[in-house]
Amino acid sequence: MEKKWKKSTYKELQEQVPLEIRKKWEEEQNTLKAKLILEDDFDWELNPVPPSTKKPLRLIGGVDMSFSTEDKEFMCAALIVCEYPSMKLVYADHQFYKIDVPYVPGFLAFRELPATKPLIEKLRATKPELMPQVMLVDGNGILHPRGFGLACHLGVTTDVPSIGCSKTVFAIDGLNKKNVRALTNQHLLKGGDSIKLVGKSGKVWGAGFRSTSSSIQPLIISNGHRISLDTAIAVVKACITKYRIAAPIRFADKISRRKIREHDYGVVEEDKLSGEEEEEDDFEYEQQLAQSFLPVSYTHLTLPTSDLVQISVVAVSFKKQ
Repeated sequence: MEKKWKKSTYKELQEQVPLEIRKKWEEEQNTLKAKLILEDDFDWELNPVPPSTKKPLRLIGGVDMSFSTEDKEFMCAALIVCEYPSMKLVYADHQFYKIDVPYVPGFLAFRELPATKPLIEKLRATKPELMPQVMLVDGNGILHPRGFGLACHLGVTTDVPSIGCSKTVFAIDGLNKKNVRALTNQHLLKGGDSIKLVGKSGKVWGAGFRSTSSSIQPLIISNGHRISLDTAIAVVKACITKYRIAAPIRFADKISRRKIREHDYGVVEEDKLSGEEEEEDDFEYEQQLAQSFLPVSYTHLTLPTSDLVQISVVAVSFKKQ
C-alpha cells in the first residue's frame, strides 16, 4: 500500500537505506524497465463486439497489504480475483510476512513485492483457470521518478498485464500534488470522469479519475505493464461499484486488514477502509466471502526474516546500522 510522506521527511526516508543499496535497486528498476510494454498486449477486450475475435475480459485481480499495529515489520499480503462484470469474488489468498526493509519512496516494490509475488505464482501453479487477465495494484505504475513503480515491477516480473491505481502523486516532470489536485477539481465533475496527467515534457504519465459523484478525492491511474492508459482507465472504471476504491483492490485491502487484526488481537472488528467515506455495513462483501460460487482459498504462511522471498539478486533484507 503506497504511503504518504511529508516533503520534510523525504530525505530521511531515503537515507534509511544505504546509498549503495539504493543504487542497486535503481539499476534493477532500469534493467527491468527495458522490458516494459505500455500498449495493449493481450488476447482480451473489456466488452468485445463482432467482428472482434478477442476473448471477453472475465477475471480481474487485485493485490494489497496491511501492516500490523503491534509489529511494524509484520504484514499481511492479499491476492483476490473478481469475475467481470459481476465483480463477484472467485478467489482469495493471503500470507503473513516478516520483513525489515523500510518504506522508501520510489522503491515500494522492494518492500512489498516479495510478499505478493509468491501469491501470484501459487495461483498460476495451482489454479491456472483463475489466473487474472489483468491485475490492479495499489501503487503507481509509470508515474514514478524512474518510470517504473510497483505496478510495473509486479507486471514485468510476473508477466501479467497490470494497472497502477494509487491515491498519491509523485512530484515528477512538473506534476505535483497541488497542481494535480487543481486539475482534477476543475475537470472531474462527476463519477467516471478522467483527465490525462501531462508533464512539462509533454509525456502522459497517467490520469486522474473520479470514481463516483460522491467521491471527491481522485484515484491516480497509470500503466503498469502490457496495457495502454486508455484501457487501464476503462478497466478501473468497470471495477467501480458504489465505493471510491476499485472492487479488486478493495477486497484485497479488507482481507489483509482483517487477517492482520485477527493476528494482532484475535478478533475481527468492523471493516472500514482508510481514506474512504463512512459507509454502511458492506453486506455484499460479507456475502461474497461466505458464499462465493467458486472456492475461496486461504493460505496462512509466516516467513521468518531469514527466509524472506527475494525478488532480485540484490539483498533487500537488512537492518539499519
